[in-house]
Amino acid sequence: MTGIFGNSSKSASISGNSPFKEAVGIDDLAVYIPQLYLPLEGEFSRRREIDPGKLTRGIGIERMAIPDAHEDAATMAAMSLLELMRRCDLLPEDIGKIHIGTESAVDEAKAIGTYVIGMLEKVYGPGSFQHCSTVEFKSACIGTTLALESISYWVAADEGERVGVVIASDVAKYPLGSSGEYTQGAGSVSLLVKKNPRIAALEQIYGCFTRDENDFFRPTGCTMATVNGKHSNQCYLDAMQGAFASFAAKAARKGIISPKNGECTTDWIDHLLFHIPYPRMIEYASAAIFRQDWKNSSRWSDVEAEIGPEPEAGNYDDLERYRLDLARYARSFARSRQFLEAYNARVIDSAALSRSIGNIYTGSIYLGLASLLELQKLRAHERLCFGAYGSGCSALVFSARVSSEFSSVPSRDLFERLEKRREISLEEYELLHEGVRKESLIQPSGEFALAQIDHQGYRHYEYMS
Repeated sequence: MTGIFGNSSKSASISGNSPFKEAVGIDDLAVYIPQLYLPLEGEFSRRREIDPGKLTRGIGIERMAIPDAHEDAATMAAMSLLELMRRCDLLPEDIGKIHIGTESAVDEAKAIGTYVIGMLEKVYGPGSFQHCSTVEFKSACIGTTLALESISYWVAADEGERVGVVIASDVAKYPLGSSGEYTQGAGSVSLLVKKNPRIAALEQIYGCFTRDENDFFRPTGCTMATVNGKHSNQCYLDAMQGAFASFAAKAARKGIISPKNGECTTDWIDHLLFHIPYPRMIEYASAAIFRQDWKNSSRWSDVEAEIGPEPEAGNYDDLERYRLDLARYARSFARSRQFLEAYNARVIDSAALSRSIGNIYTGSIYLGLASLLELQKLRAHERLCFGAYGSGCSALVFSARVSSEFSSVPSRDLFERLEKRREISLEEYELLHEGVRKESLIQPSGEFALAQIDHQGYRHYEYMS
Protein backbone atom coordinates (compact mmCIF):
# COMPACT_ATOMS: atom_id res chain seq x y z
CA MET A 1 0.00 0.00 0.00
CA THR A 2 1.19 3.55 -0.67
CA GLY A 3 -0.12 5.20 2.46
CA ILE A 4 -3.36 4.27 4.22
CA PHE A 5 -5.53 4.99 1.22
CA GLY A 6 -3.06 4.91 -1.67
CA ASN A 7 -3.00 2.51 -4.61
CA SER A 8 -3.39 -0.96 -3.16
CA SER A 9 -0.49 -3.21 -4.08
CA LYS A 10 -2.41 -6.29 -2.96
CA SER A 11 -5.34 -5.22 -5.12
CA ALA A 12 -3.03 -4.83 -8.10
CA SER A 13 -1.52 -8.28 -7.64
CA ILE A 14 -4.82 -10.16 -7.75
CA SER A 15 -5.34 -11.98 -11.05
CA GLY A 16 -8.66 -11.65 -12.80
CA ASN A 17 -11.31 -14.24 -11.96
CA SER A 18 -13.97 -13.49 -14.57
CA PRO A 19 -16.31 -16.33 -15.65
CA PHE A 20 -15.62 -15.38 -19.28
CA LYS A 21 -12.94 -16.96 -21.46
CA GLU A 22 -11.81 -13.45 -22.36
CA ALA A 23 -12.08 -10.28 -20.34
CA VAL A 24 -15.16 -8.18 -21.20
CA GLY A 25 -15.72 -4.59 -20.21
CA ILE A 26 -15.58 -0.91 -21.09
CA ASP A 27 -13.19 -0.18 -23.95
CA ASP A 28 -13.99 3.52 -24.35
CA LEU A 29 -16.67 6.07 -23.57
CA ALA A 30 -17.99 9.27 -25.09
CA VAL A 31 -19.90 12.07 -23.37
CA TYR A 32 -22.35 14.56 -24.84
CA ILE A 33 -23.39 17.62 -22.84
CA PRO A 34 -25.71 20.39 -24.14
CA GLN A 35 -24.04 23.68 -25.05
CA LEU A 36 -26.20 25.71 -22.65
CA TYR A 37 -25.78 26.01 -18.90
CA LEU A 38 -27.35 27.92 -16.03
CA PRO A 39 -25.13 28.98 -13.10
CA LEU A 40 -26.72 28.41 -9.70
CA GLU A 41 -25.01 31.37 -8.07
CA GLY A 42 -26.19 34.85 -8.99
CA GLU A 43 -29.59 35.36 -10.62
CA PHE A 44 -30.93 31.86 -9.94
CA SER A 45 -30.12 31.74 -6.21
CA ARG A 46 -31.20 35.37 -5.76
CA ARG A 47 -34.56 34.96 -7.48
CA ARG A 48 -35.23 31.63 -5.72
CA GLU A 49 -34.14 33.19 -2.40
CA ILE A 50 -31.64 30.42 -1.71
CA ASP A 51 -28.26 30.89 -0.05
CA PRO A 52 -25.81 30.20 -2.92
CA GLY A 53 -23.59 28.34 -0.49
CA LYS A 54 -26.36 25.79 -0.02
CA LEU A 55 -26.12 25.04 -3.74
CA THR A 56 -22.41 25.19 -4.50
CA ARG A 57 -21.23 23.69 -1.19
CA GLY A 58 -24.31 22.11 0.35
CA ILE A 59 -25.29 19.97 -2.66
CA GLY A 60 -22.12 20.54 -4.69
CA ILE A 61 -23.57 21.80 -7.99
CA GLU A 62 -22.28 25.02 -9.58
CA ARG A 63 -23.84 24.83 -13.07
CA MET A 64 -26.72 22.89 -14.62
CA ALA A 65 -26.57 21.69 -18.23
CA ILE A 66 -29.74 22.79 -20.05
CA PRO A 67 -30.94 21.20 -23.32
CA ASP A 68 -31.76 23.59 -26.16
CA ALA A 69 -35.14 23.59 -27.91
CA HIS A 70 -33.99 21.06 -30.54
CA GLU A 71 -32.54 18.61 -28.01
CA ASP A 72 -34.02 15.68 -26.14
CA ALA A 73 -32.84 12.33 -24.77
CA ALA A 74 -32.81 10.81 -28.26
CA THR A 75 -30.66 13.51 -29.89
CA MET A 76 -28.20 13.44 -27.00
CA ALA A 77 -27.93 9.64 -27.20
CA ALA A 78 -27.29 9.86 -30.95
CA MET A 79 -24.63 12.52 -30.40
CA SER A 80 -22.69 10.53 -27.80
CA LEU A 81 -22.89 7.41 -29.98
CA LEU A 82 -21.67 9.33 -33.04
CA GLU A 83 -18.68 10.63 -31.08
CA LEU A 84 -17.94 7.13 -29.77
CA MET A 85 -17.99 5.68 -33.28
CA ARG A 86 -15.68 8.39 -34.58
CA ARG A 87 -13.31 8.03 -31.62
CA CYS A 88 -13.02 4.28 -32.11
CA ASP A 89 -13.26 4.09 -35.92
CA LEU A 90 -16.40 1.95 -35.61
CA LEU A 91 -18.59 1.13 -38.58
CA PRO A 92 -22.29 0.27 -38.23
CA GLU A 93 -21.61 -3.40 -39.06
CA ASP A 94 -19.23 -3.60 -36.08
CA ILE A 95 -22.08 -3.03 -33.60
CA GLY A 96 -24.38 -5.93 -32.79
CA LYS A 97 -26.53 -4.44 -30.03
CA ILE A 98 -27.36 -0.99 -28.67
CA HIS A 99 -28.90 -0.99 -25.20
CA ILE A 100 -30.13 2.35 -23.86
CA GLY A 101 -30.90 3.24 -20.27
CA THR A 102 -33.19 6.23 -19.85
CA GLU A 103 -36.06 7.56 -17.80
CA SER A 104 -36.61 10.39 -20.29
CA ALA A 105 -38.15 8.26 -23.03
CA VAL A 106 -39.60 10.22 -25.94
CA ASP A 107 -42.26 7.58 -26.69
CA GLU A 108 -44.38 5.30 -24.48
CA ALA A 109 -43.92 2.28 -26.80
CA LYS A 110 -41.28 2.83 -29.48
CA ALA A 111 -37.77 2.17 -28.18
CA ILE A 112 -35.59 5.27 -28.06
CA GLY A 113 -32.83 3.24 -29.72
CA THR A 114 -34.79 3.03 -32.96
CA TYR A 115 -34.85 6.83 -33.14
CA VAL A 116 -31.10 6.83 -32.44
CA ILE A 117 -30.44 4.30 -35.21
CA GLY A 118 -32.58 6.39 -37.57
CA MET A 119 -30.47 9.44 -36.82
CA LEU A 120 -27.16 7.61 -37.24
CA GLU A 121 -28.33 6.27 -40.60
CA LYS A 122 -28.56 9.88 -41.81
CA VAL A 123 -24.78 9.91 -41.41
CA TYR A 124 -23.84 6.33 -42.31
CA GLY A 125 -26.54 5.61 -44.90
CA PRO A 126 -30.06 4.11 -45.02
CA GLY A 127 -30.24 0.57 -43.65
CA SER A 128 -26.68 0.62 -42.30
CA PHE A 129 -27.86 -0.41 -38.82
CA GLN A 130 -30.62 -2.83 -39.84
CA HIS A 131 -28.64 -5.81 -38.49
CA CYS A 132 -28.36 -4.17 -35.05
CA SER A 133 -30.87 -4.86 -32.27
CA THR A 134 -31.84 -2.28 -29.69
CA VAL A 135 -33.82 -2.23 -26.47
CA GLU A 136 -34.65 0.38 -23.84
CA PHE A 137 -34.02 -0.22 -20.13
CA LYS A 138 -36.24 1.69 -17.71
CA SER A 139 -35.55 1.41 -14.01
CA ALA A 140 -34.97 5.02 -12.94
CA CYS A 141 -31.26 5.81 -12.56
CA ILE A 142 -30.10 2.19 -12.48
CA GLY A 143 -31.30 1.46 -16.02
CA THR A 144 -27.97 1.91 -17.80
CA THR A 145 -26.17 -0.30 -15.29
CA LEU A 146 -28.68 -3.10 -15.88
CA ALA A 147 -28.11 -2.58 -19.60
CA LEU A 148 -24.35 -2.88 -19.10
CA GLU A 149 -24.74 -6.11 -17.14
CA SER A 150 -26.95 -7.56 -19.87
CA ILE A 151 -24.82 -6.57 -22.84
CA SER A 152 -21.60 -7.78 -21.21
CA TYR A 153 -22.92 -11.33 -21.23
CA TRP A 154 -23.95 -11.02 -24.89
CA VAL A 155 -20.51 -9.75 -25.87
CA ALA A 156 -18.89 -12.64 -24.02
CA ALA A 157 -21.12 -15.20 -25.74
CA ASP A 158 -20.92 -13.77 -29.25
CA GLU A 159 -18.52 -15.81 -31.37
CA GLY A 160 -17.88 -12.97 -33.80
CA GLU A 161 -15.99 -9.75 -33.34
CA ARG A 162 -19.01 -7.50 -32.95
CA VAL A 163 -19.18 -5.07 -30.05
CA GLY A 164 -22.02 -3.79 -27.91
CA VAL A 165 -22.88 -0.21 -27.04
CA VAL A 166 -24.61 0.92 -23.87
CA ILE A 167 -26.00 4.46 -23.86
CA ALA A 168 -27.25 6.54 -20.96
CA SER A 169 -29.28 9.58 -21.96
CA ASP A 170 -31.52 11.70 -19.77
CA VAL A 171 -32.95 15.10 -19.00
CA ALA A 172 -33.43 15.62 -15.26
CA LYS A 173 -36.37 17.96 -14.95
CA TYR A 174 -38.37 19.23 -11.96
CA PRO A 175 -40.99 21.97 -11.51
CA LEU A 176 -39.82 25.58 -11.38
CA GLY A 177 -39.29 26.69 -7.80
CA SER A 178 -39.38 23.14 -6.43
CA SER A 179 -36.82 21.67 -4.03
CA GLY A 180 -35.52 19.46 -6.84
CA GLU A 181 -35.07 22.26 -9.37
CA TYR A 182 -31.42 22.88 -8.53
CA THR A 183 -30.54 19.20 -9.06
CA GLN A 184 -31.45 19.24 -12.75
CA GLY A 185 -29.07 18.50 -15.62
CA ALA A 186 -28.88 16.78 -18.98
CA GLY A 187 -26.46 14.67 -20.97
CA SER A 188 -25.55 11.33 -22.47
CA VAL A 189 -22.74 8.81 -22.02
CA SER A 190 -22.03 6.03 -24.53
CA LEU A 191 -19.98 3.01 -23.45
CA LEU A 192 -18.21 0.71 -25.89
CA VAL A 193 -18.39 -2.84 -24.48
CA LYS A 194 -16.07 -5.44 -25.99
CA LYS A 195 -13.69 -8.27 -25.29
CA ASN A 196 -10.23 -7.39 -23.99
CA PRO A 197 -11.24 -3.79 -23.19
CA ARG A 198 -8.75 -0.96 -22.93
CA ILE A 199 -10.30 0.84 -19.91
CA ALA A 200 -11.80 -1.64 -17.45
CA ALA A 201 -12.64 -5.35 -17.35
CA LEU A 202 -15.80 -6.33 -15.49
CA GLU A 203 -15.33 -8.92 -12.74
CA GLN A 204 -18.97 -10.04 -13.13
CA ILE A 205 -19.83 -9.95 -9.44
CA TYR A 206 -23.14 -8.16 -8.89
CA GLY A 207 -24.68 -7.45 -5.52
CA CYS A 208 -28.29 -6.31 -5.65
CA PHE A 209 -31.03 -4.91 -3.45
CA THR A 210 -34.66 -4.16 -4.37
CA ARG A 211 -37.83 -3.12 -2.58
CA ASP A 212 -41.01 -1.23 -3.46
CA GLU A 213 -40.83 2.48 -2.52
CA ASN A 214 -42.47 5.78 -3.48
CA ASP A 215 -39.31 7.86 -3.10
CA PHE A 216 -39.28 9.02 -6.72
CA PHE A 217 -41.69 8.28 -9.56
CA ARG A 218 -43.24 9.79 -12.69
CA PRO A 219 -46.82 8.74 -13.38
CA THR A 220 -47.78 8.01 -16.98
CA GLY A 221 -48.41 11.23 -18.89
CA CYS A 222 -46.40 13.42 -16.51
CA THR A 223 -43.34 15.24 -17.84
CA MET A 224 -41.74 15.75 -14.43
CA ALA A 225 -41.07 13.37 -11.56
CA THR A 226 -42.45 13.44 -8.04
CA VAL A 227 -39.68 13.37 -5.45
CA ASN A 228 -40.01 12.66 -1.74
CA GLY A 229 -36.63 14.14 -0.91
CA LYS A 230 -35.55 12.95 2.55
CA HIS A 231 -37.23 9.60 2.01
CA SER A 232 -35.45 9.24 -1.32
CA ASN A 233 -32.06 9.90 0.28
CA GLN A 234 -32.71 7.24 2.92
CA CYS A 235 -33.88 4.73 0.31
CA TYR A 236 -30.66 5.37 -1.63
CA LEU A 237 -28.54 4.66 1.47
CA ASP A 238 -30.52 1.58 2.53
CA ALA A 239 -30.36 0.09 -0.97
CA MET A 240 -26.67 0.86 -1.39
CA GLN A 241 -25.77 -0.76 1.93
CA GLY A 242 -27.84 -3.83 1.08
CA ALA A 243 -26.33 -4.19 -2.40
CA PHE A 244 -22.79 -3.67 -1.10
CA ALA A 245 -23.27 -6.39 1.53
CA SER A 246 -24.54 -8.70 -1.21
CA PHE A 247 -21.55 -7.83 -3.42
CA ALA A 248 -19.05 -8.38 -0.60
CA ALA A 249 -20.50 -11.80 0.23
CA LYS A 250 -20.46 -12.92 -3.43
CA ALA A 251 -16.95 -11.59 -4.01
CA ALA A 252 -15.71 -13.51 -0.96
CA ARG A 253 -17.42 -16.75 -2.04
CA LYS A 254 -15.86 -16.53 -5.49
CA GLY A 255 -12.44 -15.57 -4.18
CA ILE A 256 -12.41 -12.21 -5.98
CA ILE A 257 -11.92 -10.30 -2.72
CA SER A 258 -10.60 -12.26 0.26
CA PRO A 259 -10.10 -10.02 3.31
CA LYS A 260 -7.70 -11.44 5.87
CA ASN A 261 -8.02 -11.01 9.64
CA GLY A 262 -8.47 -7.34 10.45
CA GLU A 263 -9.17 -6.39 6.82
CA CYS A 264 -12.46 -5.55 5.12
CA THR A 265 -13.86 -5.45 1.60
CA THR A 266 -13.12 -1.76 0.98
CA ASP A 267 -9.42 -2.39 1.69
CA TRP A 268 -9.39 -4.15 -1.68
CA ILE A 269 -11.06 -1.30 -3.59
CA ASP A 270 -9.15 1.66 -5.00
CA HIS A 271 -12.05 3.83 -6.26
CA LEU A 272 -15.73 3.85 -5.35
CA LEU A 273 -18.10 5.39 -7.88
CA PHE A 274 -21.72 6.07 -6.98
CA HIS A 275 -24.83 7.34 -8.70
CA ILE A 276 -24.66 11.15 -8.40
CA PRO A 277 -28.06 12.85 -8.09
CA TYR A 278 -25.98 15.69 -6.65
CA PRO A 279 -22.30 15.53 -5.63
CA ARG A 280 -22.88 15.75 -1.87
CA MET A 281 -24.91 12.51 -2.06
CA ILE A 282 -21.82 10.44 -2.81
CA GLU A 283 -20.35 11.67 0.48
CA TYR A 284 -23.40 10.33 2.32
CA ALA A 285 -23.28 7.06 0.35
CA SER A 286 -19.59 6.42 0.91
CA ALA A 287 -19.92 7.25 4.63
CA ALA A 288 -22.67 4.66 4.91
CA ILE A 289 -20.58 2.03 3.07
CA PHE A 290 -17.33 2.65 4.94
CA ARG A 291 -19.10 2.71 8.30
CA GLN A 292 -20.85 -0.56 7.53
CA ASP A 293 -17.70 -2.23 6.19
CA TRP A 294 -15.18 -1.01 8.74
CA LYS A 295 -17.06 -2.50 11.68
CA ASN A 296 -15.58 -5.84 10.64
CA SER A 297 -11.99 -4.55 10.53
CA SER A 298 -9.22 -3.53 12.90
CA ARG A 299 -9.73 0.07 11.72
CA TRP A 300 -12.96 0.36 13.71
CA SER A 301 -11.01 0.68 16.95
CA ASP A 302 -9.39 3.84 15.55
CA VAL A 303 -12.82 5.20 14.64
CA GLU A 304 -14.12 4.55 18.16
CA ALA A 305 -11.03 6.18 19.64
CA GLU A 306 -11.88 9.33 17.69
CA ILE A 307 -15.69 9.57 17.95
CA GLY A 308 -16.69 6.93 20.50
CA PRO A 309 -18.70 3.71 20.15
CA GLU A 310 -21.78 3.47 17.95
CA PRO A 311 -25.13 3.47 19.78
CA GLU A 312 -26.63 -0.01 20.23
CA ALA A 313 -30.35 -0.60 20.00
CA GLY A 314 -30.32 -2.93 23.01
CA ASN A 315 -29.34 -0.03 25.27
CA TYR A 316 -32.48 1.99 24.44
CA ASP A 317 -36.08 1.74 25.61
CA ASP A 318 -37.13 4.57 23.29
CA LEU A 319 -36.75 3.61 19.61
CA GLU A 320 -37.00 7.22 18.42
CA ARG A 321 -34.21 8.33 20.75
CA TYR A 322 -32.03 5.50 19.44
CA ARG A 323 -32.66 6.62 15.86
CA LEU A 324 -31.76 10.22 16.70
CA ASP A 325 -28.54 9.18 18.45
CA LEU A 326 -27.64 6.88 15.56
CA ALA A 327 -28.16 9.75 13.10
CA ARG A 328 -25.91 11.97 15.21
CA TYR A 329 -23.27 9.26 15.24
CA ALA A 330 -23.47 8.93 11.46
CA ARG A 331 -22.83 12.66 11.15
CA SER A 332 -19.85 12.40 13.49
CA PHE A 333 -18.47 9.53 11.44
CA ALA A 334 -18.76 11.61 8.25
CA ARG A 335 -16.59 14.30 9.91
CA SER A 336 -14.03 11.86 11.29
CA ARG A 337 -10.42 11.89 10.14
CA GLN A 338 -10.58 8.21 9.17
CA PHE A 339 -13.56 8.70 6.86
CA LEU A 340 -12.38 11.96 5.30
CA GLU A 341 -9.03 10.40 4.37
CA ALA A 342 -10.82 7.52 2.65
CA TYR A 343 -13.36 9.79 0.94
CA ASN A 344 -10.75 12.18 -0.42
CA ALA A 345 -8.56 9.33 -1.66
CA ARG A 346 -11.19 7.05 -3.18
CA VAL A 347 -14.44 8.90 -3.90
CA ILE A 348 -14.43 12.69 -4.26
CA ASP A 349 -12.77 12.96 -7.70
CA SER A 350 -15.60 11.05 -9.38
CA ALA A 351 -17.90 14.07 -8.90
CA ALA A 352 -15.68 16.58 -10.71
CA LEU A 353 -17.72 16.76 -13.93
CA SER A 354 -21.09 16.57 -12.21
CA ARG A 355 -20.42 19.84 -10.40
CA SER A 356 -20.62 21.66 -13.74
CA ILE A 357 -23.33 19.52 -15.34
CA GLY A 358 -25.81 18.48 -12.67
CA ASN A 359 -27.77 15.25 -12.56
CA ILE A 360 -27.95 13.17 -15.73
CA TYR A 361 -29.85 10.31 -14.07
CA THR A 362 -28.79 6.96 -15.59
CA GLY A 363 -25.46 8.30 -16.82
CA SER A 364 -24.21 10.07 -13.71
CA ILE A 365 -22.25 7.09 -12.39
CA TYR A 366 -20.43 6.79 -15.75
CA LEU A 367 -19.84 10.51 -15.77
CA GLY A 368 -17.94 9.67 -12.59
CA LEU A 369 -15.75 7.23 -14.52
CA ALA A 370 -15.17 9.92 -17.16
CA SER A 371 -14.09 12.30 -14.37
CA LEU A 372 -11.44 9.86 -13.14
CA LEU A 373 -10.18 9.34 -16.69
CA GLU A 374 -10.03 13.05 -17.50
CA LEU A 375 -8.28 13.81 -14.20
CA GLN A 376 -5.82 10.95 -14.83
CA LYS A 377 -6.60 9.42 -11.45
CA LEU A 378 -6.56 5.76 -12.53
CA ARG A 379 -3.67 3.30 -12.46
CA ALA A 380 -3.36 -0.08 -14.16
CA HIS A 381 -4.91 -3.01 -12.25
CA GLU A 382 -6.74 -0.84 -9.73
CA ARG A 383 -10.16 -2.10 -8.68
CA LEU A 384 -13.19 0.08 -9.33
CA CYS A 385 -16.38 -0.51 -7.38
CA PHE A 386 -19.59 0.94 -8.84
CA GLY A 387 -22.68 1.60 -6.73
CA ALA A 388 -25.70 2.24 -8.96
CA TYR A 389 -29.07 3.29 -7.56
CA GLY A 390 -32.48 3.56 -9.16
CA SER A 391 -35.37 5.12 -7.30
CA GLY A 392 -38.30 2.93 -6.63
CA CYS A 393 -35.96 1.37 -5.35
CA SER A 394 -33.06 -0.80 -6.58
CA ALA A 395 -29.30 -0.84 -6.23
CA LEU A 396 -26.56 -2.80 -7.99
CA VAL A 397 -22.94 -2.92 -6.83
CA PHE A 398 -20.29 -4.41 -9.11
CA SER A 399 -16.56 -4.21 -9.73
CA ALA A 400 -14.07 -3.86 -12.57
CA ARG A 401 -10.31 -3.84 -12.91
CA VAL A 402 -8.46 -1.07 -14.73
CA SER A 403 -6.77 -2.48 -17.82
CA SER A 404 -3.06 -2.10 -18.47
CA GLU A 405 -3.89 -0.29 -21.75
CA PHE A 406 -6.18 2.36 -20.26
CA SER A 407 -3.64 5.15 -20.75
CA SER A 408 -3.67 4.56 -24.52
CA VAL A 409 -7.26 5.83 -24.74
CA PRO A 410 -7.23 9.52 -25.83
CA SER A 411 -8.62 12.21 -23.56
CA ARG A 412 -11.99 13.73 -24.35
CA ASP A 413 -11.03 17.24 -23.14
CA LEU A 414 -14.32 17.38 -21.26
CA PHE A 415 -13.33 20.12 -18.81
CA GLU A 416 -12.22 22.35 -21.67
CA ARG A 417 -15.45 21.63 -23.55
CA LEU A 418 -17.52 22.60 -20.52
CA GLU A 419 -15.85 26.00 -20.39
CA LYS A 420 -16.88 26.70 -24.00
CA ARG A 421 -20.61 26.41 -23.30
CA ARG A 422 -22.95 29.39 -23.40
CA GLU A 423 -24.34 30.78 -20.16
CA ILE A 424 -28.06 31.55 -20.35
CA SER A 425 -30.24 33.86 -18.30
CA LEU A 426 -32.87 32.71 -15.84
CA GLU A 427 -35.59 33.92 -18.24
CA GLU A 428 -34.14 31.95 -21.16
CA TYR A 429 -33.91 28.86 -18.96
CA GLU A 430 -37.50 29.17 -17.76
CA LEU A 431 -38.84 29.56 -21.32
CA LEU A 432 -36.97 26.42 -22.41
CA HIS A 433 -38.02 24.55 -19.28
CA GLU A 434 -41.71 25.27 -19.84
CA GLY A 435 -41.54 24.53 -23.57
CA VAL A 436 -42.59 28.09 -24.43
CA ARG A 437 -39.51 28.81 -26.52
CA LYS A 438 -39.63 26.75 -29.71
CA GLU A 439 -36.56 28.18 -31.45
CA SER A 440 -33.08 27.13 -30.38
CA LEU A 441 -30.81 29.60 -28.61
CA ILE A 442 -27.90 28.13 -30.57
CA GLN A 443 -28.79 27.03 -34.07
CA PRO A 444 -27.82 23.37 -34.46
CA SER A 445 -24.76 22.71 -36.59
CA GLY A 446 -22.91 19.42 -36.93
CA GLU A 447 -25.46 17.72 -34.69
CA PHE A 448 -28.76 15.90 -34.59
CA ALA A 449 -31.90 17.92 -33.95
CA LEU A 450 -35.59 17.38 -33.40
CA ALA A 451 -37.01 18.87 -36.61
CA GLN A 452 -40.74 18.24 -36.23
CA ILE A 453 -43.45 16.51 -34.24
CA ASP A 454 -46.17 15.69 -36.75
CA HIS A 455 -49.97 15.54 -36.39
CA GLN A 456 -49.74 11.94 -35.08
CA GLY A 457 -47.18 12.89 -32.46
CA TYR A 458 -44.35 11.15 -34.31
CA ARG A 459 -40.93 12.71 -33.89
CA HIS A 460 -38.78 13.53 -36.92
CA TYR A 461 -35.05 14.08 -36.52
CA GLU A 462 -32.43 15.49 -38.89
CA TYR A 463 -28.65 15.79 -38.94
CA MET A 464 -27.87 19.50 -39.27
CA SER A 465 -24.54 19.85 -41.05
